Amino acid sequence: MAQYRYTVSRKGQEASGVVEAESLIEAGEKLQEQGGYILELKERFSLGSLRLGKSLEKAIRPLTEKMGGGEKVLFTAQLGSMLKTGLSVTKALEAFVDEKQTRMSMPIKRIMEILKAGKSLSEALTEYPKIFDKVYVNVVKAGETMGKLADSLSYLGDQLKREYDLKAKVKSAMVYPIVVLTAMFGVMTFIALSVVPKIVKFTENVGAKLPQVTAMIIGVTEFLREYWLFVMLVVIGLIIGMWRMMKTKSGGRFMDGLLLKLPVIGTLIKRYNQARFARLLSGFYRYGISVELAFEILADSLGNYYYSEACKRMNQRLMTGRSLSAVLSAEKELFSGMMGRVVKGAEQTGVLDETLLKLAVFYEEELETALNNLTTIIEPALIVLLGVGVIGIALAVIVPIYQVTSQLR
Repeated sequence: MAQYRYTVSRKGQEASGVVEAESLIEAGEKLQEQGGYILELKERFSLGSLRLGKSLEKAIRPLTEKMGGGEKVLFTAQLGSMLKTGLSVTKALEAFVDEKQTRMSMPIKRIMEILKAGKSLSEALTEYPKIFDKVYVNVVKAGETMGKLADSLSYLGDQLKREYDLKAKVKSAMVYPIVVLTAMFGVMTFIALSVVPKIVKFTENVGAKLPQVTAMIIGVTEFLREYWLFVMLVVIGLIIGMWRMMKTKSGGRFMDGLLLKLPVIGTLIKRYNQARFARLLSGFYRYGISVELAFEILADSLGNYYYSEACKRMNQRLMTGRSLSAVLSAEKELFSGMMGRVVKGAEQTGVLDETLLKLAVFYEEELETALNNLTTIIEPALIVLLGVGVIGIALAVIVPIYQVTSQLR
């Protein structure tokens, strides 16, 4: 039996406490029987017989109520498909929970309880802003208003799948260089700590002079052995400092601007934001979301600071009566001139949502091409880096041995 924390008003005075019930509805019924007006009623997290305080509850609840990227895609697509067959939202959610006993069961069950209490699906989704963002909630809300909830969920499922596939491709492209660099660092560390000291000892015994490369490696190795704790603390401090700096507005602006200026990575970021902008805006126009709200959501959804600020500026200009093509043309550093021209033609023909969707597909293909180009550039760069590493190790190991053997002759 679950526990629910409540706040009620009785005879002009507020009272708080905990009530046990099988569901949120049953908890509400129990409180109504006692009399008074319910001000707040929500489930209290419990772990067996252990009762947790508010601070610990807030820390643990995000860990127990999650939905991974793949799970969210499947949930959205399957829910949309079930609704198209005529099932009610509650029945569809019940079937999904029965089939998928995963970590996302808790939020889905909570959503079901909210629905049974008489609220809409979009209202229920706002309980979990870390799982269902503003884009998700507002598209669902628009679908409910238009009577096209199943279609809006299908649209979201497709959008989420594209983003999930794209992130998977980026991760896949990064695996190869990470593995190669890790292996190279491991081999070089092993040789520097195990092989080189033995060669140095052997060289010193015969009175030979160490070459400069070997002496440099020994110096670095000895420094790390002597001050390893200091070095580790400095590295951790730098990582934490960089992370905290990026969390600030000025730090995030600096990093986002720097990334946009990088040759290949800058192109990747531009294509990603352009594709996401076009696809999301297409959905907003399709489901009748107001222009002001649409651009507010876009400003929150686009990860790059400069694209977010551009959406805020475009929103202000659109509110003065300017067209979308005109405000896009004013942001030509972030949005290509082609986008403005294509949108201008779509405004005249009245097929703006379809045109934006085609633009999204075009930029997604451009993004995949840029991603392939990045992989093509990384491979020769890694080969050069490996070559330099191998030459360095060879000089550090082979040269002292060669010098000793030359002296022995």
